[in-house]
Amino acid sequence: MSRYRLSTAAMVFSSMVLAASIGGCATGERDQHPATNQTYAFWPQPPAEPRIQFVRSFRTSEDLAPTKRGGFEALVFGEETDSQAAIDKPYGVDMHDGKIYVCDIRKPALDVLDLDKKQVRLVGVTGLNRVGHPVDVAVADDGWIYVADNERDTVVVFDPRERYARTIGHTGMKPVSVAVYGDRLYVCDLAAQHIEIFNRVNGESIGTIGSVGDEDGQFRVPLCVDTDPDGYVYVVDLMRCRVQKFTPDGEVIEAFGEMGDYGGSFARPKQIAVDSDNILYVVDASFQNVQMFNADFKLLMEFGAAGTHEGSMNLPVGICTSDDDLDLVSDYIHPGFEPERLIAVTNQFGPNKVSLYALGHLREGWTVEQLSPSAAPIPLGVGVNPKTANIQSDVGDEEPTEEGEPQEPGPEQQPENSPETPGG
Repeated sequence: MSRYRLSTAAMVFSSMVLAASIGGCATGERDQHPATNQTYAFWPQPPAEPRIQFVRSFRTSEDLAPTKRGGFEALVFGEETDSQAAIDKPYGVDMHDGKIYVCDIRKPALDVLDLDKKQVRLVGVTGLNRVGHPVDVAVADDGWIYVADNERDTVVVFDPRERYARTIGHTGMKPVSVAVYGDRLYVCDLAAQHIEIFNRVNGESIGTIGSVGDEDGQFRVPLCVDTDPDGYVYVVDLMRCRVQKFTPDGEVIEAFGEMGDYGGSFARPKQIAVDSDNILYVVDASFQNVQMFNADFKLLMEFGAAGTHEGSMNLPVGICTSDDDLDLVSDYIHPGFEPERLIAVTNQFGPNKVSLYALGHLREGWTVEQLSPSAAPIPLGVGVNPKTANIQSDVGDEEPTEEGEPQEPGPEQQPENSPETPGG
């Protein structure tokens, strides 16, 4: 997933700024802030200073540019056009230059949500550029697009104008995740259970990261790969509930995570993103949230949770971040909240197929006390309270099967010395 450099100072999460710490906020000054009757979803909840705000979500083209059709237009066009533009079961996601690129595993195409032009486009629908079963996407800083195609067993490449260019890969590869750094393309290969490194310019394979096993530096079900601003590589292992960090050439540096039902552990980790401040975001489909860690893998906070509140999650999978195009969502930001970057999360169920959140801080001249009346109540969720005894019952064994993703194989399916190929 593409990296974006942040021009503002790095956020400091270790200390929450309380209302009393903001100077120059006399009563007369507070009264100058416009009142709002709208509610906003914030994390953490007051009295802590908010760091995340839910911005908006997308499901169809109507969410980008609502249209009003008369009776005659409805009779002529029907509802088929809108349904074709609907996002059904999104998986991987990336953002670049005002666009959100979404892999819908029920659609043989790449969805492009153009926030600037307020339109939805489909890429890779015909001919040589046909996309069969897209599961992840990465957009390089220069605009080149890389789509992991789980049906064609290759990475389909499009140029910055969204035109088919070529494919990268080889026979027997099962790509489930992609990441770009410089001229390198990192491909999470589920068949070989390792990360393969390609030169994204000429498609040449230049190395691999990891092997099959249960030690750090090895994988059981590697599901996602991403890179940080310095080129280090991060891999999520679904079965081991673990995140590992590697050098660009594949030397394991450190790792963290274990199966659990408390903050800092994982139950069903999916995709990961690393932002320009080296903050790690890990999606957990069982917790139904995103956990955030610093560069030392210390848990900072979490956001999301199952429910009906704004910004709720329902089987979340994909995630990406962007420091650009904040102006495109400014109308949805609380006047007392200063956004610094955007976070996109995909949900396989529910109405919020692609949700946007903003990472930021309290705007100068505002206090938590002033913002609190606009804060919607948010459930605590699972994976937050260390005293939580069980994963939520509705996302445990009764959880719907996620189409298009690898199923965790049982021990009998994992020979000690052979690579795995779980069904994709």
